[in-house]
Amino acid sequence: MKRSFVVLFGFCVLFLTSCMDLETSKQLETIASLNQTLDSIETVFNEHPLDSIAKISLSAYGVENRIKKHYHSDTINMEFGRKMDAFKVMRRTLKPLRKSITLIPESIESERLKLKELKADIENGDGKREKYAEYITFEEVKVSQLRILLNEYIETRETSLNTYNDLYDELYDFSMSLLKK
Repeated sequence: MKRSFVVLFGFCVLFLTSCMDLETSKQLETIASLNQTLDSIETVFNEHPLDSIAKISLSAYGVENRIKKHYHSDTINMEFGRKMDAFKVMRRTLKPLRKSITLIPESIESERLKLKELKADIENGDGKREKYAEYITFEEVKVSQLRILLNEYIETRETSLNTYNDLYDELYDFSMSLLKK
């Protein structure tokens, strides 16, 4: 009787530890997947640099300022007005882009560190084991938000660069012609 109880107890302990190992391996796989997603986010971000943001901002401000100071007319051509509005909007989007240039890499590194700490906790069984799933879900949300931030950065960057490239030469020439008058 005692022998069968010990055997039954041993099977129960073995069963419970094997279930915990399955849960741990799933959690570690999820963390590895999140790390891969972070690598992808970083790669995409690095493929869309915006090195010359200061140059673009300064030159756009110069054109806008010259036109503002030297263009005096009772009427404004609708086409010209639309171009100036688009150019002003483009210039204003450069400030959030500049923030994103530093925010995204910092967020990636911060998230990597959090995932590394969480992985170590899970591997070593540190902390509150019953909360691991909650912590992983929280980190998944943060990685998802980082992906959304990257997509917004890329869209804004493309729109701003296209507007700048489409309008800068024409508006620059116009602003310089105002100085000649």
